[in-house]
Amino acid sequence: MKAIIIGAGSYGEVYAVYLQEAGIDICGFIDDNPLLCGKVINDIPVLGNIEYLKQIDNRDEYHIYCPIGNNSVRVKLLSYARSLGYTTPNFIHKTAYISPNVNLASEGIYILANALIMPFTEIQKDVMISISANIAHHSKLSQGTFISTGVNFGAAIETGRNTYIGIGATIMTGVKRLGKNCLIGAGSVVIKDVEDNAVVAGVPAKLIKYK
Repeated sequence: MKAIIIGAGSYGEVYAVYLQEAGIDICGFIDDNPLLCGKVINDIPVLGNIEYLKQIDNRDEYHIYCPIGNNSVRVKLLSYARSLGYTTPNFIHKTAYISPNVNLASEGIYILANALIMPFTEIQKDVMISISANIAHHSKLSQGTFISTGVNFGAAIETGRNTYIGIGATIMTGVKRLGKNCLIGAGSVVIKDVEDNAVVAGVPAKLIKYK
């Protein structure tokens, strides 16, 4: 099976390495930045923009990955690829530990090295979990959630769609919900629920503004 990565930025470069280490054949990037079209990044060509996907006839021979940090953009592009008939498989690094009791969606989930997912967690599609993040039991990560490096995510907590949690943040057990499209600042300690579209930061985390 061949693979195409949507997004030729720094995240795309990093995931290209991980995918190649896992034996996945990457035939190219696609990116909407016209300055990148035709360039070669670490021996991988940039094939064109997102509309390039329409030019491929044998779409069942390609897997599409989209490791873009912007949650709404990632969800939109993966959904678009699926609408064209492409498969958007999960990528789970070999050193991640995921309990057999985790309910894991079958597409668009990316989990990196040394992440730990405890039993009875639900992870919906298009979720990204970065290096050394810890997700406690009975939690639910809704579509498009991004968990940054070193996050500690407590038990029985639900994220809304497209929640973004910054590097090293802690979401304490006792919190019930992080709202959709909210942003948790790096290093924050969240001790109460966060509203939709809220930006919070600090120890303990406090409201900074609404998006």
